[in-house]
This record gives sequence, structure tokens and C-alpha cells, in this order.
Amino acid sequence: MDRRRTRLEDELARKDAESDAPLRRLLTDLLDIDDALAESLRWSARQDSTVPDRAAATLRSLMEQVSAAHKLLRRRLLAADVRPMDLIHQRAEPEIARIVGARPTSRCPADLVLEERVPGFYRGQQVLRTAEVIVAVPGTDADATPDSDTTPDLEPSREPAREPKQPRQTTTARRQPRRLPRHKRRTRRRS
Repeated sequence: MDRRRTRLEDELARKDAESDAPLRRLLTDLLDIDDALAESLRWSARQDSTVPDRAAATLRSLMEQVSAAHKLLRRRLLAADVRPMDLIHQRAEPEIARIVGARPTSRCPADLVLEERVPGFYRGQQVLRTAEVIVAVPGTDADATPDSDTTPDLEPSREPAREPKQPRQTTTARRQPRRLPRHKRRTRRRS
């Protein structure tokens, strides 16, 4: 009886994982689109002062549309229970963040995330995509130069540096909500 139950549970878990794989792939692909939209917004912020007056209005209009598309995509991802990690000013944990560079500083403790090169995302309680981060290492701020983001033993990121986010109020890690037991979860009815 127990073997039969175990076999049935294993089969159900395998089928669940197989049906979840295409959705996971789709969500991961949508995160690439999110990255492209965010990079377009950062690029436009840097170009504002260099654009001639006659083209500035067109650029602003285009960037408003890109911003609206980015916000819409983020709302849709949130509806699918996909949330950004927001690791700035938190300790880098290997399960959720891959360290791609280090920046010497005396103002922050070691292994504190200073910059997210590629943002990470959760899907429910699981990591959908790990973040790529720049962390603080002991040193003086005078040692830090704009091009000294990476240490020699770490591979540099291919993406350009992103604008730093505003520091969060707390430096403690957010607690994840507790997962409900199966009998208390809502199930979707299929039509």
C-alpha cells in the first residue's frame, strides 16, 4: 500500500514538474524583455541632456510608452506571482545571488550588495532567476574607480552598469511568507 502511494505521489510530482516547465520558460523569457525595457529607460535618462531640443519631445514620448510597457509587464508578472528580489543593501546569499564583481569601500560591511547588474526574481517561494550582483569588499573608497567593479577572479558582466537604487530603510533580509498547507490553498478550476 505504501509503495503504491509513493509511486503515485512520484508520478504526480513528475507530471506537475513537466507541466510547469513551459510556464517557467515563458516567465524566464519575459524577464529578458523586462531587462530590455529597463535598460531602455536607463539609456534615455542618460541621453536627455545630449538630445537636441527638436528631438527631445519625441524621445520623451517614446520613453513614456516604454515606461508604460515596462509597468504593464511588471503588473502581469506580479499577477503570475513573479516578484523582483530587490537585494540592494542586503547580504549576498549564494542561493539567490551570483557575485559578478566587487567594489572596495569602507562605508559598508563585506558581502553587502551595492548594485544589481541583473535583477533576480522569485516565483512564489522559489527562485525563478538568480541575481547578478556587485558586493562590497573591505578597502578604502579612494581605491574605488568606476572601472574597478570586478575582481580579477570573477568574470565581468556583459551588461552596462546600472544606476544605483535608493537605499532601503532596513538592512535585514525580508522574510518570505509561510507556505500554506495543501488543504488550505485555493485551487484553480479548469473550464
